[in-house]
Amino acid sequence: MASHSTISIDVLRQTINEIFDFIEKQQRGEVELKHNYYWSITDDDALYAMGEPPKQLAVGSLVDDYEFVLSSFKNADQQLPIMFMHIAPLLQALWRAVPNYSSPGESSKGT
Repeated sequence: MASHSTISIDVLRQTINEIFDFIEKQQRGEVELKHNYYWSITDDDALYAMGEPPKQLAVGSLVDDYEFVLSSFKNADQQLPIMFMHIAPLLQALWRAVPNYSSPGESSKGT
């Protein structure tokens, strides 16, 4: 396996947009997250070192992450790649909170 990969931003953007479209249709634009706190590996060396498990974990907060995202949303000067550190945990919480599939008959109910 290669030690690095090249990814297409366009592929990520289009895929994420389609996923958000799906969530909006299913959840009517908002998703309630059941948890706030989560474990986080903040040390890049530990995060990508597969030889041994991380020795130290940090605690993150989805509420705090969302506040950072809101701040960035309101101020384009804050829309920098480092914001992904706050967006990533929210995306991870979303995939756990939102059902992944509904039959075509289910998706048309109530619309």
